Amino acid sequence: MTTRPRGSRLRRLLSATLVAAALAGPMTGVAMPGRVPAPVPVPAPPLAAATPAVLAERYAAVRAEILAARRTAGRHGHHWRAARLREMADPARRFLSFDGRDGGRVVEVFGELSSAERIAVLVPGAGVDLDRYGLVRGGSMRLRDALGDRSAVIAWLGYATPSSLSLQALTPGRADGAAPGLRAFMGELRAARPGVGTG
Repeated sequence: MTTRPRGSRLRRLLSATLVAAALAGPMTGVAMPGRVPAPVPVPAPPLAAATPAVLAERYAAVRAEILAARRTAGRHGHHWRAARLREMADPARRFLSFDGRDGGRVVEVFGELSSAERIAVLVPGAGVDLDRYGLVRGGSMRLRDALGDRSAVIAWLGYATPSSLSLQALTPGRADGAAPGLRAFMGELRAARPGVGTG
């Protein structure tokens, strides 16, 4: 059996280290997502109906949670997170739920959920948290544009995704753990908008 020279193995190891450092570099100075303090959110009741009035009330309540998390992050010196939360608290955006703890949990709606004839649910994979949520937002907006005005897209970040550079990203453990929460959300969504295609 042919063995690779030690120099070749060392070069590959050095190359991998440099790639990891390059990926980590842009986030230097940003606190680990799980270490940013956030208040305990008020539990949101199940979405019994998706009427404009019910949704407007829900969006306003969740926006208040986002603003509370922004204030907490700012008080503790986490200015990057506070800036991201300020963007999320824009009244034009629509969130069904929010939890700023442990990297963050977010459910955001793109489009008119009350009147959509088709609803797509987008679940992000590895490497996404509140500080990198813009990646999910961009993808959700593009998907909604592709589906058309009669559709709605929901970005469901309902679990702690693994780091893109971790072994957990290669295994189904985190996804399996998120499945019950996603199933519960899908059931709630179908009950609120019966007869509308979701998936």
